Amino acid sequence: MARRFAVLALCAAGPLQSEAAAANPIRKVVTMLQNMQQKVTEEGKRELELFDKFVCYCKTSGGKLTQSISDAESKIESYGSELKA
Repeated sequence: MARRFAVLALCAAGPLQSEAAAANPIRKVVTMLQNMQQKVTEEGKRELELFDKFVCYCKTSGGKLTQSISDAESKIESYGSELKA
């Protein structure tokens, strides 16, 4: 009878230990921080790609913008002379 009780006690204690390890608050915090670190790293990679695209756009669109401004200024002058005539 004592053996049965000892076996039952050990079987009942096994799941409690694993549940205690799974519910360990320090482990939860560490896991949460690791997940946050992974998310921040992924977001950083995405932001770096977007920044590179933005820099490329800024470098290539400067000439186009200057050209469109000069075209618009010449149109303004021609429209102004047409209005005066």
